[in-house]
Amino acid sequence: MLFHATHTHSYQTCHAHDENKKAKMMQTIQNAGDIGINVHGIYVDPPGHVFYMILEANSMEQIVQFFDPILELGDTDIHPVMSMQAALDAISKGD
Repeated sequence: MLFHATHTHSYQTCHAHDENKKAKMMQTIQNAGDIGINVHGIYVDPPGHVFYMILEANSMEQIVQFFDPILELGDTDIHPVMSMQAALDAISKGD
């Protein structure tokens, strides 16, 4: 399953200039494979204090495990997603 996660934080809680927070975020991303998560991409909006992540996992439990170490670093909105082609294929199978 693919998941789109949007992580936001404030200027006051930004980890760009906090070595401990930055290390925690990097360690979490580097450990993704250890829990079976494939990171397809991470994009950032530094002035907006936003991370956009595309993650692949077999279960929501893996996603919860992935984000657990960084919960206090901000808020994360997570949605399961699929490609447009996969959605069209699923719809056509329903006919």
